[in-house]
Amino acid sequence: MRRVAIVLGASHGIGKETALHLREKGYATVLCARDRDALEKVAHETPGGEAAYVLPGDVTSPSFGAALVDRVDRWFGRIDVLINNAPGPPPGTFETLHVGDVSSAMELKLVPYLATIKSVAPIMAREGFGRIVNIVGNTGKEPSPGLFLSGLVNAAVSNASKYLASQYARNNVTVNCIHPGTIRTRRYDQTVEHMSLTSGVSREETENRLRKTIPMDRAGEAVEVAAVIGFLASEESSFLTGQQISVDGGQLTCV
Repeated sequence: MRRVAIVLGASHGIGKETALHLREKGYATVLCARDRDALEKVAHETPGGEAAYVLPGDVTSPSFGAALVDRVDRWFGRIDVLINNAPGPPPGTFETLHVGDVSSAMELKLVPYLATIKSVAPIMAREGFGRIVNIVGNTGKEPSPGLFLSGLVNAAVSNASKYLASQYARNNVTVNCIHPGTIRTRRYDQTVEHMSLTSGVSREETENRLRKTIPMDRAGEAVEVAAVIGFLASEESSFLTGQQISVDGGQLTCV
């Protein structure tokens, strides 16, 4: 049976590499992001793989998630995998925070994740199979300087995921979180730039400081995160749910 996977944020970074990985494993993948042209490039990047379907849109739009899930269900009659992937709020400290920033941050990541799960989970439960993987981030486990809002949002996503994992376990629907550490993506570039500006040191020195916090002595690559997501999306991960898995080169060894 060909499994059907929806991948949000599939135009670049971890989302893109996850979409490519799942296609190579035989999944029919539905690629979602705002940029249609970028999605089309991803869809044609691995000739000979399983089909990729492009559905551009803004996941933060209140109606997008439900419309996306309904359309994919009508196309295939099933949805087996959902990869929730959104960047979350920009870097910033508590001192620079405005009260309204909290609700805005939640609407960038937490609310879209929950909205899409709310639409897709009943379909998975109906079919007796489902894999939901939420891309979160290590700041949901351990606060990081300059990433106050990210930590707040990621902790909320993690808590909600644990709740949902218990709720849907009896339906053979798993819910797990992946926490990327320092991974070379556009988000990484933004974080390095912010840290460099606020600390008054060069980008090179900022990257060296980040690298020194990682036992493996390097930043990770998006393909390494995608490989773990691929396992969580597979049938082999059937007894693994409600977990918080860091892909970070050992950065959070005690959390």
